[in-house]
Amino acid sequence: MKKFLLGLTAVLAVAIGGLAVFVSVASRDVAPPDEAEFAATRSDVAPEDNAFTYFLEATNLLVETTNAALSVDFRMGKAPASGELREWIAQNAECMALVKRGTECAICQTPPVETITTLTPYVNPWLHMQRILEARARLARLEGRFAEAADDLAVGMRFGDLIQKDASSLITYLVGLAIFSSSAEAALELARDPAAPPETLARLAAELEKVGPFDGGLAQGIKSEQRIACNIVDGLRNQLSSVGSIVWSDLQDGKRLLARLQKFKYCFKPNQTKRDMSAVHRRVIANASRIYADMVMGAPDEGKMGRLSLLQPNVFGKYLFMIVIPGFDKTLESKCGTDGILAGAKLTVACNRFQREMGRWPAELQELVPEFLAEVPRDPYDGAPFRYSEEKGLVWAVGKNLTDEGGSMRGPGVEEAAAARRDRRRAEDFVFEIQPIAKTE
Repeated sequence: MKKFLLGLTAVLAVAIGGLAVFVSVASRDVAPPDEAEFAATRSDVAPEDNAFTYFLEATNLLVETTNAALSVDFRMGKAPASGELREWIAQNAECMALVKRGTECAICQTPPVETITTLTPYVNPWLHMQRILEARARLARLEGRFAEAADDLAVGMRFGDLIQKDASSLITYLVGLAIFSSSAEAALELARDPAAPPETLARLAAELEKVGPFDGGLAQGIKSEQRIACNIVDGLRNQLSSVGSIVWSDLQDGKRLLARLQKFKYCFKPNQTKRDMSAVHRRVIANASRIYADMVMGAPDEGKMGRLSLLQPNVFGKYLFMIVIPGFDKTLESKCGTDGILAGAKLTVACNRFQREMGRWPAELQELVPEFLAEVPRDPYDGAPFRYSEEKGLVWAVGKNLTDEGGSMRGPGVEEAAAARRDRRRAEDFVFEIQPIAKTE
Protein backbone atom coordinates (compact mmCIF):
# COMPACT_ATOMS: atom_id res chain seq x y z
CA MET A 1 0.00 0.00 0.00
CA LYS A 2 2.84 2.33 0.91
CA LYS A 3 4.52 1.63 -2.45
CA PHE A 4 1.28 2.37 -4.23
CA LEU A 5 0.91 5.69 -2.44
CA LEU A 6 4.52 6.55 -3.17
CA GLY A 7 4.00 5.67 -6.80
CA LEU A 8 0.82 7.70 -6.95
CA THR A 9 2.57 10.62 -5.32
CA ALA A 10 5.38 10.41 -7.85
CA VAL A 11 2.91 10.32 -10.73
CA LEU A 12 1.06 13.33 -9.34
CA ALA A 13 4.33 15.18 -8.82
CA VAL A 14 5.36 14.51 -12.40
CA ALA A 15 1.92 15.54 -13.67
CA ILE A 16 1.92 18.73 -11.63
CA GLY A 17 5.48 19.47 -12.68
CA GLY A 18 4.60 18.85 -16.31
CA LEU A 19 1.55 21.09 -16.01
CA ALA A 20 3.66 23.79 -14.40
CA VAL A 21 6.19 23.59 -17.24
CA PHE A 22 3.40 23.71 -19.82
CA VAL A 23 1.78 26.73 -18.18
CA SER A 24 5.15 28.46 -17.87
CA VAL A 25 5.99 27.91 -21.54
CA ALA A 26 2.47 28.72 -22.73
CA SER A 27 2.52 31.96 -20.69
CA ARG A 28 5.46 33.40 -22.60
CA ASP A 29 4.43 36.28 -24.79
CA VAL A 30 6.03 37.00 -28.16
CA ALA A 31 8.04 40.10 -29.02
CA PRO A 32 6.05 43.28 -29.63
CA PRO A 33 4.93 43.53 -33.27
CA ASP A 34 6.31 46.18 -35.60
CA GLU A 35 3.45 48.64 -35.99
CA ALA A 36 5.29 51.06 -38.29
CA GLU A 37 3.29 49.96 -41.33
CA PHE A 38 0.05 50.90 -39.54
CA ALA A 39 1.19 54.39 -38.55
CA ALA A 40 -1.11 57.27 -39.47
CA THR A 41 -0.02 59.42 -42.41
CA ARG A 42 -1.45 62.92 -42.32
CA SER A 43 -0.70 65.85 -44.59
CA ASP A 44 -0.26 69.41 -43.44
CA VAL A 45 -3.35 71.10 -44.83
CA ALA A 46 -4.68 74.53 -43.98
CA PRO A 47 -8.30 74.65 -42.75
CA GLU A 48 -9.37 76.65 -45.78
CA ASP A 49 -7.95 73.93 -48.06
CA ASN A 50 -9.49 71.05 -46.13
CA ALA A 51 -12.89 69.88 -47.37
CA PHE A 52 -13.72 68.74 -43.84
CA THR A 53 -13.87 72.38 -42.75
CA TYR A 54 -16.77 73.05 -45.11
CA PHE A 55 -18.45 69.67 -44.65
CA LEU A 56 -18.47 70.19 -40.87
CA GLU A 57 -19.89 73.68 -41.20
CA ALA A 58 -22.54 72.30 -43.55
CA THR A 59 -23.36 69.65 -40.95
CA ASN A 60 -24.09 72.39 -38.41
CA LEU A 61 -26.49 74.06 -40.87
CA LEU A 62 -28.29 70.87 -41.90
CA VAL A 63 -32.06 71.01 -41.51
CA GLU A 64 -33.32 67.50 -40.78
CA THR A 65 -36.73 66.33 -41.93
CA THR A 66 -39.22 64.74 -39.58
CA ASN A 67 -40.59 62.72 -42.50
CA ALA A 68 -37.83 60.23 -43.35
CA ALA A 69 -39.84 58.60 -46.14
CA LEU A 70 -40.26 61.93 -47.90
CA SER A 71 -36.87 61.86 -49.58
CA VAL A 72 -36.62 58.09 -49.94
CA ASP A 73 -39.92 57.69 -51.79
CA PHE A 74 -39.15 60.58 -54.12
CA ARG A 75 -35.62 59.45 -54.91
CA MET A 76 -36.86 55.92 -55.62
CA GLY A 77 -39.59 57.23 -57.94
CA LYS A 78 -42.41 56.09 -55.64
CA ALA A 79 -43.87 59.54 -54.99
CA PRO A 80 -44.02 62.94 -56.72
CA ALA A 81 -42.27 66.02 -55.44
CA SER A 82 -44.49 67.41 -52.71
CA GLY A 83 -44.51 70.95 -51.38
CA GLU A 84 -42.97 69.64 -48.19
CA LEU A 85 -40.06 68.12 -50.13
CA ARG A 86 -39.45 71.33 -52.04
CA GLU A 87 -39.50 73.36 -48.84
CA TRP A 88 -37.02 70.98 -47.18
CA ILE A 89 -34.67 71.25 -50.15
CA ALA A 90 -34.93 75.05 -50.10
CA GLN A 91 -34.20 75.17 -46.36
CA ASN A 92 -30.89 73.38 -46.98
CA ALA A 93 -29.66 75.62 -49.79
CA GLU A 94 -26.90 77.15 -47.65
CA CYS A 95 -25.89 73.72 -46.38
CA MET A 96 -25.58 72.38 -49.93
CA ALA A 97 -23.54 75.42 -50.99
CA LEU A 98 -20.99 74.58 -48.30
CA VAL A 99 -20.86 70.95 -49.42
CA LYS A 100 -20.16 72.13 -52.95
CA ARG A 101 -17.45 74.47 -51.68
CA GLY A 102 -15.85 71.56 -49.84
CA THR A 103 -15.73 69.41 -52.98
CA GLU A 104 -13.55 72.07 -54.61
CA CYS A 105 -10.77 71.08 -52.21
CA ALA A 106 -8.26 68.35 -53.00
CA ILE A 107 -8.41 66.59 -49.64
CA CYS A 108 -10.87 65.83 -46.83
CA GLN A 109 -8.78 65.21 -43.73
CA THR A 110 -11.03 64.33 -40.83
CA PRO A 111 -9.86 64.26 -37.18
CA PRO A 112 -7.83 61.12 -36.39
CA VAL A 113 -9.63 58.14 -34.90
CA GLU A 114 -7.22 56.35 -32.56
CA THR A 115 -9.45 54.95 -29.82
CA ILE A 116 -12.79 53.23 -29.63
CA THR A 117 -14.19 56.24 -27.75
CA THR A 118 -13.34 58.74 -30.51
CA LEU A 119 -16.58 60.33 -31.70
CA THR A 120 -17.45 60.81 -35.38
CA PRO A 121 -20.87 62.48 -35.05
CA TYR A 122 -20.69 64.04 -38.51
CA VAL A 123 -20.83 60.85 -40.61
CA ASN A 124 -24.57 60.25 -40.25
CA PRO A 125 -25.47 63.87 -41.17
CA TRP A 126 -23.23 63.49 -44.22
CA LEU A 127 -25.48 60.69 -45.44
CA HIS A 128 -28.50 62.96 -44.98
CA MET A 129 -26.77 65.73 -46.92
CA GLN A 130 -26.17 63.38 -49.83
CA ARG A 131 -29.87 62.49 -49.87
CA ILE A 132 -30.73 66.16 -50.22
CA LEU A 133 -28.32 66.51 -53.13
CA GLU A 134 -29.79 63.45 -54.81
CA ALA A 135 -33.39 64.58 -54.29
CA ARG A 136 -32.56 68.04 -55.60
CA ALA A 137 -30.84 66.53 -58.64
CA ARG A 138 -33.81 64.30 -59.44
CA LEU A 139 -36.21 67.21 -59.10
CA ALA A 140 -34.06 69.28 -61.45
CA ARG A 141 -33.92 66.42 -63.98
CA LEU A 142 -37.68 65.90 -63.97
CA GLU A 143 -38.17 69.63 -64.51
CA GLY A 144 -35.69 69.70 -67.41
CA ARG A 145 -32.93 71.55 -65.56
CA PHE A 146 -30.29 69.07 -66.61
CA ALA A 147 -27.22 71.22 -65.97
CA GLU A 148 -28.31 71.74 -62.35
CA ALA A 149 -28.97 68.02 -61.96
CA ALA A 150 -25.50 67.19 -63.28
CA ASP A 151 -23.95 69.76 -60.94
CA ASP A 152 -25.59 68.23 -57.86
CA LEU A 153 -24.65 64.68 -58.82
CA ALA A 154 -21.08 65.74 -59.55
CA VAL A 155 -20.93 67.30 -56.08
CA GLY A 156 -22.36 64.12 -54.54
CA MET A 157 -19.83 61.86 -56.26
CA ARG A 158 -16.89 64.10 -55.30
CA PHE A 159 -18.30 64.39 -51.76
CA GLY A 160 -18.22 60.62 -51.24
CA ASP A 161 -14.91 60.20 -53.04
CA LEU A 162 -13.14 62.79 -50.89
CA ILE A 163 -14.44 61.16 -47.71
CA GLN A 164 -13.29 57.66 -48.65
CA LYS A 165 -9.89 58.57 -50.04
CA ASP A 166 -8.49 59.85 -46.74
CA ALA A 167 -10.69 57.80 -44.41
CA SER A 168 -9.72 58.15 -40.76
CA SER A 169 -11.58 54.95 -39.85
CA LEU A 170 -13.39 52.07 -41.47
CA ILE A 171 -16.80 53.61 -40.78
CA THR A 172 -15.72 56.84 -42.48
CA TYR A 173 -14.58 54.84 -45.49
CA LEU A 174 -17.87 52.97 -45.75
CA VAL A 175 -19.86 56.22 -45.44
CA GLY A 176 -17.80 57.64 -48.31
CA LEU A 177 -18.56 54.58 -50.44
CA ALA A 178 -22.27 54.86 -49.66
CA ILE A 179 -22.41 58.54 -50.61
CA PHE A 180 -20.49 57.99 -53.84
CA SER A 181 -22.48 54.90 -54.85
CA SER A 182 -25.86 56.53 -54.32
CA SER A 183 -24.83 59.61 -56.31
CA ALA A 184 -23.42 57.45 -59.11
CA GLU A 185 -26.64 55.42 -59.24
CA ALA A 186 -28.58 58.68 -59.69
CA ALA A 187 -26.12 59.69 -62.41
CA LEU A 188 -27.05 56.47 -64.25
CA GLU A 189 -30.68 57.60 -64.34
CA LEU A 190 -29.66 61.00 -65.67
CA ALA A 191 -27.47 59.41 -68.36
CA ARG A 192 -30.35 57.22 -69.55
CA ASP A 193 -32.84 60.09 -69.76
CA PRO A 194 -33.46 60.63 -73.51
CA ALA A 195 -34.08 64.33 -72.90
CA ALA A 196 -30.66 64.93 -71.32
CA PRO A 197 -28.55 67.04 -73.72
CA PRO A 198 -25.12 65.84 -74.93
CA GLU A 199 -23.29 68.40 -72.80
CA THR A 200 -24.87 66.90 -69.67
CA LEU A 201 -23.59 63.45 -70.59
CA ALA A 202 -20.15 64.89 -71.34
CA ARG A 203 -20.16 66.54 -67.91
CA LEU A 204 -20.99 63.25 -66.21
CA ALA A 205 -18.27 61.45 -68.16
CA ALA A 206 -15.68 64.02 -67.09
CA GLU A 207 -16.71 63.78 -63.44
CA LEU A 208 -16.58 59.99 -63.43
CA GLU A 209 -12.96 60.13 -64.60
CA LYS A 210 -12.03 62.22 -61.55
CA VAL A 211 -13.21 59.82 -58.85
CA GLY A 212 -11.76 56.61 -57.43
CA PRO A 213 -9.95 54.34 -56.95
CA PHE A 214 -11.28 52.91 -53.69
CA ASP A 215 -8.39 50.79 -52.43
CA GLY A 216 -6.24 53.49 -50.83
CA GLY A 217 -9.04 54.70 -48.58
CA LEU A 218 -9.74 51.14 -47.45
CA ALA A 219 -6.09 50.66 -46.52
CA GLN A 220 -6.16 53.90 -44.52
CA GLY A 221 -9.30 52.83 -42.68
CA ILE A 222 -7.89 49.40 -41.84
CA LYS A 223 -4.68 50.92 -40.49
CA SER A 224 -6.81 52.99 -38.16
CA GLU A 225 -8.65 49.84 -37.05
CA GLN A 226 -5.32 48.24 -36.11
CA ARG A 227 -4.28 51.26 -34.05
CA ILE A 228 -7.63 51.27 -32.29
CA ALA A 229 -7.33 47.55 -31.57
CA CYS A 230 -3.80 47.96 -30.16
CA ASN A 231 -4.95 50.80 -27.91
CA ILE A 232 -7.71 48.55 -26.57
CA VAL A 233 -5.18 45.80 -25.85
CA ASP A 234 -2.89 48.23 -24.05
CA GLY A 235 -5.76 49.62 -22.03
CA LEU A 236 -6.87 46.18 -20.92
CA ARG A 237 -3.34 45.17 -20.07
CA ASN A 238 -3.10 48.17 -17.77
CA GLN A 239 -6.43 47.43 -16.12
CA LEU A 240 -6.49 43.67 -15.92
CA SER A 241 -8.98 43.59 -13.09
CA SER A 242 -11.57 45.35 -15.22
CA VAL A 243 -10.79 42.92 -18.05
CA GLY A 244 -12.08 40.14 -15.86
CA SER A 245 -15.33 41.90 -15.09
CA ILE A 246 -15.91 42.62 -18.77
CA VAL A 247 -14.83 39.32 -20.27
CA TRP A 248 -16.23 36.86 -17.80
CA SER A 249 -19.58 38.53 -17.21
CA ASP A 250 -21.12 36.61 -20.11
CA LEU A 251 -19.53 33.26 -19.32
CA GLN A 252 -21.16 30.53 -17.29
CA ASP A 253 -19.18 27.29 -17.38
CA GLY A 254 -15.82 27.44 -15.65
CA LYS A 255 -16.30 31.07 -14.66
CA ARG A 256 -14.94 30.82 -11.16
CA LEU A 257 -11.93 28.72 -12.07
CA LEU A 258 -10.87 30.91 -14.96
CA ALA A 259 -11.50 34.12 -13.05
CA ARG A 260 -8.82 33.02 -10.62
CA LEU A 261 -6.38 32.67 -13.51
CA GLN A 262 -7.02 36.07 -15.02
CA LYS A 263 -3.96 37.64 -13.41
CA PHE A 264 -1.60 35.11 -14.98
CA LYS A 265 0.11 35.77 -18.32
CA TYR A 266 -1.23 32.41 -19.48
CA CYS A 267 -4.65 34.01 -19.92
CA PHE A 268 -3.63 37.22 -21.64
CA LYS A 269 -0.69 37.79 -23.96
CA PRO A 270 -0.93 41.35 -25.30
CA ASN A 271 1.80 41.12 -27.92
CA GLN A 272 0.44 37.86 -29.34
CA THR A 273 -3.03 39.39 -29.46
CA LYS A 274 -1.72 42.40 -31.37
CA ARG A 275 0.09 40.10 -33.81
CA ASP A 276 -3.08 38.10 -34.45
CA MET A 277 -5.01 41.30 -35.10
CA SER A 278 -2.33 42.74 -37.35
CA ALA A 279 -2.28 39.56 -39.45
CA VAL A 280 -5.97 40.02 -40.26
CA HIS A 281 -5.62 43.73 -40.97
CA ARG A 282 -2.56 43.10 -43.13
CA ARG A 283 -4.51 40.57 -45.17
CA VAL A 284 -7.35 43.02 -45.77
CA ILE A 285 -4.94 45.74 -46.88
CA ALA A 286 -3.32 43.31 -49.34
CA ASN A 287 -6.78 42.42 -50.68
CA ALA A 288 -7.75 46.06 -51.22
CA SER A 289 -6.05 46.31 -54.62
CA ARG A 290 -7.03 42.83 -55.84
CA ILE A 291 -9.97 41.68 -57.89
CA TYR A 292 -12.52 39.67 -55.95
CA ALA A 293 -11.41 36.34 -57.43
CA ASP A 294 -7.86 36.86 -56.11
CA MET A 295 -8.81 38.00 -52.62
CA VAL A 296 -7.83 35.84 -49.66
CA MET A 297 -10.85 35.77 -47.39
CA GLY A 298 -10.89 34.88 -43.71
CA ALA A 299 -11.51 31.33 -42.57
CA PRO A 300 -15.15 30.60 -41.59
CA ASP A 301 -14.12 29.91 -38.00
CA GLU A 302 -11.68 32.83 -37.67
CA GLY A 303 -12.10 34.44 -34.26
CA LYS A 304 -14.64 31.89 -33.05
CA MET A 305 -14.27 30.24 -29.65
CA GLY A 306 -15.58 26.92 -28.41
CA ARG A 307 -15.80 25.65 -24.84
CA LEU A 308 -12.35 24.08 -24.86
CA SER A 309 -10.75 27.28 -26.15
CA LEU A 310 -11.53 28.86 -22.79
CA LEU A 311 -8.80 26.69 -21.28
CA GLN A 312 -6.23 27.46 -23.98
CA PRO A 313 -3.46 30.05 -23.63
CA ASN A 314 -4.32 33.72 -24.25
CA VAL A 315 -8.04 33.24 -23.74
CA PHE A 316 -8.46 36.96 -22.97
CA GLY A 317 -6.69 37.88 -26.18
CA LYS A 318 -8.79 35.46 -28.23
CA TYR A 319 -11.99 36.74 -26.70
CA LEU A 320 -10.88 40.31 -27.36
CA PHE A 321 -10.01 39.37 -30.95
CA MET A 322 -13.52 37.98 -31.40
CA ILE A 323 -15.05 41.26 -30.18
CA VAL A 324 -12.76 43.79 -31.86
CA ILE A 325 -12.05 42.18 -35.25
CA PRO A 326 -15.17 42.10 -37.44
CA GLY A 327 -15.63 39.95 -40.51
CA PHE A 328 -14.06 42.00 -43.29
CA ASP A 329 -15.44 39.96 -46.18
CA LYS A 330 -18.48 42.25 -46.47
CA THR A 331 -16.22 45.30 -46.50
CA LEU A 332 -14.23 43.85 -49.39
CA GLU A 333 -17.47 43.06 -51.20
CA SER A 334 -18.56 46.68 -50.74
CA LYS A 335 -15.29 47.88 -52.19
CA CYS A 336 -15.66 45.62 -55.26
CA GLY A 337 -19.29 46.67 -55.65
CA THR A 338 -18.30 50.34 -55.65
CA ASP A 339 -15.61 49.62 -58.25
CA GLY A 340 -18.35 47.97 -60.29
CA ILE A 341 -20.73 50.93 -59.95
CA LEU A 342 -18.03 53.35 -61.10
CA ALA A 343 -17.27 51.15 -64.13
CA GLY A 344 -20.96 50.63 -64.89
CA ALA A 345 -21.64 54.36 -64.71
CA LYS A 346 -18.76 55.11 -67.08
CA LEU A 347 -20.05 52.54 -69.55
CA THR A 348 -23.67 53.67 -69.34
CA VAL A 349 -22.72 57.28 -69.96
CA ALA A 350 -20.35 56.32 -72.79
CA CYS A 351 -22.92 54.08 -74.51
CA ASN A 352 -25.56 56.81 -74.39
CA ARG A 353 -23.12 59.40 -75.73
CA PHE A 354 -22.23 56.99 -78.54
CA GLN A 355 -25.90 56.46 -79.38
CA ARG A 356 -26.59 60.20 -79.49
CA GLU A 357 -23.69 60.84 -81.83
CA MET A 358 -23.83 57.71 -84.03
CA GLY A 359 -27.55 57.08 -84.05
CA ARG A 360 -27.09 53.50 -82.90
CA TRP A 361 -25.84 51.51 -79.92
CA PRO A 362 -22.29 50.15 -80.08
CA ALA A 363 -21.98 46.63 -81.43
CA GLU A 364 -19.24 46.00 -78.87
CA LEU A 365 -17.74 48.01 -76.05
CA GLN A 366 -14.43 48.43 -77.84
CA GLU A 367 -16.21 50.86 -80.20
CA LEU A 368 -16.33 53.32 -77.30
CA VAL A 369 -12.52 53.54 -77.23
CA PRO A 370 -10.88 56.05 -77.39
CA GLU A 371 -13.45 58.76 -78.12
CA PHE A 372 -15.84 58.02 -75.27
CA LEU A 373 -13.65 55.90 -72.98
CA ALA A 374 -9.90 55.56 -72.54
CA GLU A 375 -10.38 51.79 -72.21
CA VAL A 376 -13.09 49.25 -71.48
CA PRO A 377 -13.31 48.91 -67.68
CA ARG A 378 -12.31 45.60 -66.12
CA ASP A 379 -14.71 43.49 -64.11
CA PRO A 380 -13.73 44.00 -60.43
CA TYR A 381 -14.81 40.43 -59.69
CA ASP A 382 -12.96 38.30 -62.25
CA GLY A 383 -10.71 40.85 -63.98
CA ALA A 384 -12.13 40.30 -67.48
CA PRO A 385 -13.53 43.20 -69.53
CA PHE A 386 -17.12 44.15 -68.71
CA ARG A 387 -19.71 42.09 -70.60
CA TYR A 388 -22.16 43.73 -73.01
CA SER A 389 -25.28 42.84 -74.95
CA GLU A 390 -26.62 45.30 -77.51
CA GLU A 391 -29.77 43.21 -77.84
CA LYS A 392 -30.52 43.24 -74.11
CA GLY A 393 -29.31 46.79 -73.61
CA LEU A 394 -27.10 45.71 -70.70
CA VAL A 395 -23.53 45.86 -69.45
CA TRP A 396 -22.53 43.68 -66.54
CA ALA A 397 -19.87 42.16 -64.30
CA VAL A 398 -20.10 38.57 -63.10
CA GLY A 399 -20.69 39.40 -59.45
CA LYS A 400 -19.32 37.66 -56.40
CA ASN A 401 -20.39 34.18 -57.56
CA LEU A 402 -17.77 34.65 -60.34
CA THR A 403 -20.11 33.03 -62.87
CA ASP A 404 -21.41 34.77 -65.98
CA GLU A 405 -25.18 34.18 -66.22
CA GLY A 406 -25.54 36.36 -69.30
CA GLY A 407 -26.65 39.51 -67.52
CA SER A 408 -29.06 37.84 -65.11
CA MET A 409 -30.79 40.21 -62.70
CA ARG A 410 -32.34 37.40 -60.68
CA GLY A 411 -31.36 36.89 -57.09
CA PRO A 412 -29.84 33.48 -56.25
CA GLY A 413 -32.66 30.93 -56.23
CA VAL A 414 -35.27 33.54 -57.28
CA GLU A 415 -37.19 33.37 -60.55
CA GLU A 416 -38.09 37.04 -60.87
CA ALA A 417 -35.55 39.65 -61.86
CA ALA A 418 -34.45 42.12 -59.19
CA ALA A 419 -34.70 45.88 -59.52
CA ALA A 420 -31.40 46.86 -61.11
CA ARG A 421 -30.57 49.88 -58.96
CA ARG A 422 -30.98 48.82 -55.34
CA ASP A 423 -30.76 45.07 -55.75
CA ARG A 424 -27.96 44.66 -58.27
CA ARG A 425 -25.52 43.57 -55.55
CA ARG A 426 -27.79 40.63 -54.69
CA ALA A 427 -28.41 39.50 -58.27
CA GLU A 428 -26.58 36.67 -60.05
CA ASP A 429 -24.74 39.19 -62.24
CA PHE A 430 -23.83 42.81 -61.47
CA VAL A 431 -26.00 44.41 -64.16
CA PHE A 432 -26.47 47.94 -65.54
CA GLU A 433 -29.24 48.92 -67.95
CA ILE A 434 -28.06 51.35 -70.62
CA GLN A 435 -31.31 51.90 -72.48
CA PRO A 436 -33.23 55.17 -72.02
CA ILE A 437 -35.71 55.34 -69.18
CA ALA A 438 -39.24 56.69 -69.39
CA LYS A 439 -39.54 60.14 -67.87
CA THR A 440 -41.88 60.03 -64.86
CA GLU A 441 -43.93 62.59 -62.98
